[in-house]
Amino acid sequence: MSNQLNILYNDSLKLLRQLSTSQGILASTLESDNYKRIWARDSIICGIAGLLAEDKTIVQGLKASLLTLAKYQNKQGIIPSNVLEKENDVDISYGSLVGRVDTNTWFIVGCCLYYLNTKDEETWVFLIPSIFKSRNYLKTIELNGKGWIYTPLSGNWADEYPIHGYTLYDNMLRLWGESLWLKTQKKTEAEFDNLKAKTLINFWPEKTANQGRVYQKQSFTSVLDKSIQHFCSSILPGKYNTRFDAAGNALTLLIFKLSATQKESIRIYLSFLKTNISKMLIPAFWPVIKKNDAEWEDLKENYSFSFKNKPYNFHNGGIWPVWMGLFCLGLSNNSLIKEAEKIIQDFISVIASQNWNFNEYISGNNLKLGGKEQMGFSASGIVFMYYALNFQKCSKKLGL
Repeated sequence: MSNQLNILYNDSLKLLRQLSTSQGILASTLESDNYKRIWARDSIICGIAGLLAEDKTIVQGLKASLLTLAKYQNKQGIIPSNVLEKENDVDISYGSLVGRVDTNTWFIVGCCLYYLNTKDEETWVFLIPSIFKSRNYLKTIELNGKGWIYTPLSGNWADEYPIHGYTLYDNMLRLWGESLWLKTQKKTEAEFDNLKAKTLINFWPEKTANQGRVYQKQSFTSVLDKSIQHFCSSILPGKYNTRFDAAGNALTLLIFKLSATQKESIRIYLSFLKTNISKMLIPAFWPVIKKNDAEWEDLKENYSFSFKNKPYNFHNGGIWPVWMGLFCLGLSNNSLIKEAEKIIQDFISVIASQNWNFNEYISGNNLKLGGKEQMGFSASGIVFMYYALNFQKCSKKLGL
């Protein structure tokens, strides 16, 4: 496996360098669906891969991405979803049907990781005002001032999938960004530590939880009987969304050290996924939403260019290398190395027999390559997989 992974790793860095421009890192080499732009989420994730690899070209691309995004931050403090700078014009999007919350969280993470790894004081001083505005904006969308940010439907990366509320993914990103910000300031905050403790308890309800930290006791109690084996994807007033969210769980594994019981539950859940998918691969969301499910009504007409969320595809059970790579990093952070190795091995075996071209996702039923090609997102996922097997070399670079 090591030789195959090394080849994929080097090919990934080659693509990421190709995507790095003077304005920032493009999401893809392809023009289709606005991918050939500077995207806050994609560009920063690609840049983080560059930081892990200590690749000067990609790191320079990250710097350019951050400067471009800061340049077009609006008066409310919102970081653009994507930007296309033309010769005499600029096309800026803050979201299509609704704005994207995770542009601000990824921006803070990207700024702080860039500074912590490069010590580029000049760029850091320039970015600090934009970081303050981003942090203030995120504070505003807590809505009730109790620490968690509230994401509208279509308000993050899964913009064509029915996930909203106090989402695991967005709040974990916010926690990561805040922890990195505090690291740059060389200080700690009791309020932040309390929020971390509250988040860990509430997104995976357990009978042993400190009841004083429980956010919503009625819905918390109802979930206790459902034998949850992972962190829940979101919390709504009166209701938990107990679906598995790969990106959210990946970030949680990266930020937190799990208990022995939680680690065993994650192992069991990975075996469950392997039984359903035939390989130990990590779908974006699971279980899949099908036409007879109530959520189908919230899914079937929520798209921009074309409907992509057929069962087992795209957000709806598609397997995204980027989140799988991040998930492997989280597993390694929790000493679940064998599980990370198995995921990487199965990923390599699936793409080996197909015309792999850094595809966006793999279908969760037939394991066929799907989505757009030449995706920096997917190249970054492979870089994350590579460092999941060399975690001691990258944990400090991730600010852990």
